Formats: sequence, structure tokens, C-alpha cells
Amino acid sequence: MAMTPVELRNVKFEKKLRGYNPMDVENVLNEIAGELERLIDANNALQRQLLSQEEKLKQFQNLEKSIKDALLTAQQAAEEKRKAADRSAEVQIRETEAVCVEMKQKALSEVETMKFELASLKMQKVRFVAELRSLIDTHRRLLDEKSQSENLADVAANVEMLSADTNENK
Repeated sequence: MAMTPVELRNVKFEKKLRGYNPMDVENVLNEIAGELERLIDANNALQRQLLSQEEKLKQFQNLEKSIKDALLTAQQAAEEKRKAADRSAEVQIRETEAVCVEMKQKALSEVETMKFELASLKMQKVRFVAELRSLIDTHRRLLDEKSQSENLADVAANVEMLSADTNENK
């Protein structure tokens, strides 16, 4: 049976012959009651301290959970950002590759166009040179013909002059 310190102090023993000295028994009971009070107070203090520590533990556990959640959220956000950056980089690479392919095709097309234009210019040059030679030959013939006609006209004029001189001298 559990007794409180007050009950322990108020316990009365039956007196018998050759029993314990009542003062000694009362002193021992008072000491025991005092020690029991001290132990109860210490136990109550420890229980309050335990409750306080349990409350702090709950707070730390909540804080730890919040930190873990925040860390997990940060890791997930970082992973999402990394994935988004990877996707963006892949898109940029594909776009750049597409632009490069387009530029290459355009450059090849321009080269083909320039080759065609160069071939056309070479053909025009050949035609121009041929036409120029033909024109020069035509002008030479005309000059030769004019020169021959002038020479014939000179000869005819000289012949007339000689004939006129000869007729005068006769």
C-alpha cells in the first residue's frame, strides 16, 4: 500500500510491552517521510523536466521534419531546374544544329548558284569574244574593201590624169 509522507507521519502504532521506543519510531518515520517527500518532489521535478524535454524533442522532431521537407523540396527544385536546363540546352542544340544545317544548305545553294553564274559568264565571254572577233573580222574586211576601192579610185584618177596629160601633150 502506497502512503504519502503525511500519512506516514500520522501513523500510530499500538503499544506493547517490550516494543520499540515510540520516539525512535516517530523519528524514523519522520525521516522516512522527509526522504519520501524529497523523492516525490525530485520525481515530480524529473517528470516536469521529462515533459519539457519531450516537448523540446517534439519541437526538434518537427524542426527536423521541416528541414528534411525543405531539403527535399530544394533537391526536387534543383533537380527540376537541372532537368529544365538540360531540356533547354537540348532545344538550343537542336535549334543551333537546324540553323547550321540551313546555313550549310544555303551556302551550298549559293555555291551552286555561283557555279551556274560562273558557267553562264564563261559562256557569255566565249560568245562575246567570238562576236568581237567576228566584228573585228568584218571591220577588217570592210577596211580592206574600202582601201581597195580607194586604191582603185586613186588608180582610176591617176589613169585619168595620165590620159589627160597624154592628150594635152599630143
